[in-house]
Amino acid sequence: MTIFFMRFIDDVLGMFICRVLGQMVMIKGFFLPSKRTIDPQKVKTILCQKYFGMGSVLHTTSLIKGLRQHYPNARIIFITLKSHSDIVRICKLADEVLVLQVDSLGKFIKGMLVNLVYIMRQRVDISIDLEFFSKFTMIISLLSMAKIRLGLHQKRIRPEGIITHNIYYNHYKHISDIFFAFATCLEIERKPEYFTSLLPSLKDMHKESLEKNLGIKQDMPIIVIDVNASELFKFRKWPADSFVELIQLLIDKYPDYYYVMIGGNSECEYVENVAKKIKYSGHQLINCAGMTSIEELLALIEMSYLIITNDSGPLHIAALYGTRIVAFFGPETPLVYGPQKDNTLTFYSKDLYCSPCLSVYDNKKSLYGEECIGQECLTSIKPDEVFRKIEYRFLVNKPSCGV
Repeated sequence: MTIFFMRFIDDVLGMFICRVLGQMVMIKGFFLPSKRTIDPQKVKTILCQKYFGMGSVLHTTSLIKGLRQHYPNARIIFITLKSHSDIVRICKLADEVLVLQVDSLGKFIKGMLVNLVYIMRQRVDISIDLEFFSKFTMIISLLSMAKIRLGLHQKRIRPEGIITHNIYYNHYKHISDIFFAFATCLEIERKPEYFTSLLPSLKDMHKESLEKNLGIKQDMPIIVIDVNASELFKFRKWPADSFVELIQLLIDKYPDYYYVMIGGNSECEYVENVAKKIKYSGHQLINCAGMTSIEELLALIEMSYLIITNDSGPLHIAALYGTRIVAFFGPETPLVYGPQKDNTLTFYSKDLYCSPCLSVYDNKKSLYGEECIGQECLTSIKPDEVFRKIEYRFLVNKPSCGV
């Protein structure tokens, strides 16, 4: 199924179903009010839903840590898309991961029904809906029969009745803070340790095999380059020609680095088209798109000295590992999704009136339509300017390998 089709169904059919169910719940609550608090020691099952955006999935880690400490006897079930299921398992975000496939309408319906029947048998105590104003997730949350149901809320975007604990979506806050607001609503104290050491270290496990498979020698540091972006909104990509020019400048002046281009199986052709335009001698440029597992990708990013990336999943992996980052933002704002540490160089045309144009209030569709031709928010970021700032910030003093 396409993103457009899923959005349409959620907006039209989902809204109608939620309004009907919401009215039924409010009528029932008027005659048979239910408790909206529960003893933390008695909570046995917590359901979390987050389907889209690897970065968003990763930024649930602080919330999950808070839930585990506050509800020591609870088992956490996490529902996500198949493409994100591995990252949920690796990061130990849940005790059990349920997968939803959206390749076709048939697979979606079958997977939804199987998961729903299973969830209804688990006697869920708390349902946490982490999607941005989706109606589908509200329905699943209600059908889970959880007495406590948390979700993001804004008037006239999500119908009243289904959510028992409304979380105000504050678009001036970082995504990790937005998600931790769910914990605050559950009276979970915010602790610094919830926001540190979020990803498991994998480099020792995969370092040797990565070096062998990619032809990397230990005496040269690695710069990872991600020219891709999620299909949720393709205009997150800094132009391919800009990447080509930047990589060429880097290789010409700093040949003693490995420049490793990454990407998933569906991105191999795009990455290869960028790579073949770059001139180099030796083995500085390595295209490993489609060649690494998710664990190997995490290990590679953890091993690297620097990552140059669009607003995409690898950006958030690098941020959680503390890797140095050069990031490009345009349709989305770094205020919400940008890395928060000092070892980051973020390029963003903040003075451009139409940027950011993505709106969570409209299912992450662009306020200016998805036919943006000029893409000025990203084309205005020039490769020579980026090169100068990278050089000044990170490359003047050559790092030791892997540091």
